[in-house]
Amino acid sequence: MRAYTLFTLFGLKTTISRLGIVCFLVAVPASAWLAASFLPLSLLEAALAGVLSAAVMFACEWLHQLGHAFAARRVGYPMTGVHWHSLFSMSVYPADEPPLPASIHLRRALGGFWVNLLIGLLLMPYAFFLWFEGGARGWVVAFTAVYNFVVLGLGSLFPIDIPGRFTNDGGTLMRLWRVRNH
Repeated sequence: MRAYTLFTLFGLKTTISRLGIVCFLVAVPASAWLAASFLPLSLLEAALAGVLSAAVMFACEWLHQLGHAFAARRVGYPMTGVHWHSLFSMSVYPADEPPLPASIHLRRALGGFWVNLLIGLLLMPYAFFLWFEGGARGWVVAFTAVYNFVVLGLGSLFPIDIPGRFTNDGGTLMRLWRVRNH
């Protein structure tokens, strides 16, 4: 599948698939509709809320991956990039990386979720205040707080493991736990 290079930052080459592009393009009107369903927004405010919500999803997922990258660098087996396969991304490691002990995988898997939990927790009071003011700003701050805390923070620990296709952080932790206990 073709990957399009977006940028390189902190040594992480960031790429996106065609499906990832489509997902973000669909996220804009979907988020606009959702925002307008919860708050009385004008068409322009809803459109702005949709665009900003999609940007938040991208930026906060990238920060999640940056947490993994810092953890990977600390254990001596750094990431080389971040690839968006949908609205979510995956850590990219060197193709020639040797088999690693479970403790290394564990530390790398735990590198991301705390970043988003922290962002969500820090934004919650501000989001609560702005929600009652309404408008696109109220939506975007509340969306950012909830998306970070629930989806990218706690949600990344929910175990999903489809061997050879997709494994999230929780799936990696579950796989390591199973190996340790057998």
